[in-house]
Amino acid sequence: MSEVTDNPVDARGLRLQLAVNRAHSAARAGDLDLAARLLDELGELDGPGEPGEEGRATVVAALNLRAKVHAQRGELPEADACWSRVEALAPDDPDAEAGRRTLAKIAAGRRHARPVVHTGRVAVIAGALAATVAGVALIGGAVKLIEGGGEGGGSGSVAEADKGSERLSEESRRADELKARLAAIEGDRTADAEQRDSALDEVAKQLAMPGVEIRRHAGDVQLVFRTGMFPYDSVIGPEGAEALTEIGRRLADLSAETPVETMVVGHSVAVPGGAPSGGSVVALNRARVAAQYLAQDRDLRLTDFRLVSADQRRGPFPATAANAPRNRTVTLLITPKGPPPTP
Repeated sequence: MSEVTDNPVDARGLRLQLAVNRAHSAARAGDLDLAARLLDELGELDGPGEPGEEGRATVVAALNLRAKVHAQRGELPEADACWSRVEALAPDDPDAEAGRRTLAKIAAGRRHARPVVHTGRVAVIAGALAATVAGVALIGGAVKLIEGGGEGGGSGSVAEADKGSERLSEESRRADELKARLAAIEGDRTADAEQRDSALDEVAKQLAMPGVEIRRHAGDVQLVFRTGMFPYDSVIGPEGAEALTEIGRRLADLSAETPVETMVVGHSVAVPGGAPSGGSVVALNRARVAAQYLAQDRDLRLTDFRLVSADQRRGPFPATAANAPRNRTVTLLITPKGPPPTP
């Protein structure tokens, strides 16, 4: 078994493989309605994107199976359309080539197709039909033409049934392995999410203080100061300097138990004649000044902080004349170190 991974792309691939295996098992057991429903739930498999080799093989297998189910149900145009899509992905695919060749003969009148379909089940009549009656059957993962053949045909059906039982057991085993891998991935994701939520709660609790608004997001905690910290340019006010020094002390204590990453976002206000967007040197200087006060604690360094300039239009408060003094400030984004949140 492959190593369990928490990569979302791998998880989607495993789910696709599991669905295809279940559809294969249903088809081989004769339940075409269930097989068709499982395949329909997968949606469009060959849409935009460039899947890897393993993903492409799974998509080809799913489209091949969907074509065979259509053929077995007498839906020959739909079967041909699926095999055409297989050929677009894998031009040398033998199933698609054989299937389309058989359907072409049926369409030309050189073969007669008459699958025997019951509600939810299918009966493939092999040995007892007259030589003029033929059907399309799911045998060994390929489409084959079945014609009447007397006693020899009957014994062949028994042997094929034995092989089908072995294949069904193998598919069931693979399905169980896939389910176990998916369960492990989901379990790891749940544990990571719980750990991250706990860390975010601790950050919000430890950094809550007067004059600071805590905005809890899915992946970080944002600290917004209720009053502007810079009366003008990058000159910080005494209240702002005091607040940042205290937050730096708390960050140092917090990092000892809950490692975090801190981004210092400088904000500025668009002024007449200045750039209306794109960030500014003033905003970046404000972030730099704020980091110097945050790093007053001896356990923190300036390199512990990431400094950025926000767009002039993205202040912590709505861009109105009344809010201009409040938007001459910085905000802090505190992110626990560890796996990112699951989308």
